[in-house]
Amino acid sequence: MTDDKLIDLWSDDDLDRALDALHDDVRTDPSRLAATRTAILTTIGEPTSSPDQPVRREPDQPVRRTRRWAYSLVVAAAVVALVTTGFLVTASGPGGTAEAKSVLNMSAEHIGAKDLVVPPGKYLYRVDHSWQEARYDNGGKQLRVLQEFQSETWIPANRAEEWIRRSTYTGRHQWVTGSEEEAASLGIKVEQPDPKIEKANCGDFAGSHQSCDFEGSWGDPTPAWIAGLPTDPKALYERLQQDAPHNFRSDHLAGVFGRGDNELVVYARDALRSGLLPAAVRANLYRALGYIDDLGVSDRAVNLDGKTGVALSTDDGKTREEIIIDPTTGDYIGGRTIGTSGPDRNRVSAFSSVTTTVVGAPFATK
Repeated sequence: MTDDKLIDLWSDDDLDRALDALHDDVRTDPSRLAATRTAILTTIGEPTSSPDQPVRREPDQPVRRTRRWAYSLVVAAAVVALVTTGFLVTASGPGGTAEAKSVLNMSAEHIGAKDLVVPPGKYLYRVDHSWQEARYDNGGKQLRVLQEFQSETWIPANRAEEWIRRSTYTGRHQWVTGSEEEAASLGIKVEQPDPKIEKANCGDFAGSHQSCDFEGSWGDPTPAWIAGLPTDPKALYERLQQDAPHNFRSDHLAGVFGRGDNELVVYARDALRSGLLPAAVRANLYRALGYIDDLGVSDRAVNLDGKTGVALSTDDGKTREEIIIDPTTGDYIGGRTIGTSGPDRNRVSAFSSVTTTVVGAPFATK
């Protein structure tokens, strides 16, 4: 299937920005620069002409792109760095940038007080829509392609009972390096495995636990594990640091294994992506993320699966890891992984969106 069908899931602007191999010059978004300017002036105590308002555009109105260096701002009380990936980082107190903290606090405040209630006999239905990279080698030539993937999970009200998961490749794909014609000439065909259906008590699809009383983790949050998380945001941030094994920066292994703050974002994203964190815990986690030193706002208008959110990110010099939140509802709506150096600069290697609802039976979507 041709990649023009990608617009069914992602906007043209998002795909253009995410999938194209960009040059070393910087694409700037006037609304993003204006918002960042407001955050800077707020940080240093200068008055602003108007409150920060998101720029609205009609669906058919093109996004203005300017291929030039963004104007630099020099202020005595704040430091502004323009990084080559195209987003501004403003100075603030300990932790993330002023704009990132504002988004996180706003998101935490807007999370609904009530969680989805799953009555006995019904299921929490989680849909994880993602694009994942696959690589094909043939005669020393490597082709890379992003494939659309959907994972549906039906979680019973009693989580110790049987969970059901259906994994499906949709057939839609986008070449990162290479093309349909080049793949055909090399005898390479993009794999499209049949849908896979798995069943497992308490969601142990890997079969790695002897019972449902396993400890749990950021990637597999059990009720007991969630209940054991600190309720203070700073303490939760410290717990996140403790649990992420490769977040170190300075020792002799850091150059090989260390991912800095990226690792913290990935762990938090895994927990949010599970769809299992209660509202209060999600709000607390958002506030905890505000303590990450390098956290910034990399995109203020990301469109994932028809939902628009703000991307909060860190960058280890090779990869930018993003958490995407709708600050008007507090919903976690997805994440992206984007290269920031070398030939993979500004190329997306993975992105996803997550939705949850309550349904009456497995394989039902309502």
